[in-house]
Amino acid sequence: MNIWAIALAPLIGIMLALFGAGGGMLTVPLLTYGLGFPLKQAIAASLWIVAVVSLVALFRQRAWHGLNLRMLAAFSVGGMAGSMAGAHLGMRMSDTLQGAIFGSLVLFVAWWMRRPKRTVEGDSRTVCRCLLTLLTGIALGITTGVLGVGGGFLMVPALIWLGISNYKTAVAHSLVLIIINAVTAGLSYASGMHLSLMPVILIAGFASLGSLAGGTLLARYSPEHLQSAFSMILLVIGVFMLSKAII
Repeated sequence: MNIWAIALAPLIGIMLALFGAGGGMLTVPLLTYGLGFPLKQAIAASLWIVAVVSLVALFRQRAWHGLNLRMLAAFSVGGMAGSMAGAHLGMRMSDTLQGAIFGSLVLFVAWWMRRPKRTVEGDSRTVCRCLLTLLTGIALGITTGVLGVGGGFLMVPALIWLGISNYKTAVAHSLVLIIINAVTAGLSYASGMHLSLMPVILIAGFASLGSLAGGTLLARYSPEHLQSAFSMILLVIGVFMLSKAII
């Protein structure tokens, strides 16, 4: 077991707790280059790790208060359908293409994090644009299935666009949806490959500890203050993954 992989695992939980996103973008490279997992096994394992850590973050923050259940239901149905389709697509996709798409997405998110954000506060709206929410869920579910990431960095802005008017409430919705999508895609991958459980359990455990630390940071600091540092981490990961895929 690579000691550096264990040492870096808490960053997965910290990112999920702070942003409702980003866990898979650290988990897949950590498993691939830190523990030597083949890419598809890393993606499959990442889904379970992200699901466990998101669940811990959800309970740590008691984030189920104020959930818009109609929107959550529409997003979940689309997310599960997209996750199953994405997992089947990912298992048939070449590692080179999968790695290139993963690296490109990480670079996009690194750029996205550095953009100035409009502060959004207030209560969640009760209106559900359910068809649009369903289609958005399908698209983000496919991303989860293909790449082993929760898609939270796309999900949180999408939820705000769809009517969740409070950032922390959007993060709470994102954590619930990540769990649903990740478990759905993880079950789809499980039918086609074997995973070594001990590394997955260890990484999930240390990442869960990170989510507890992330919850403390979230109570003390605005997430925007930490985005620049995490965007630089993602920039390095994105360049590395993309270069490995195309060279």
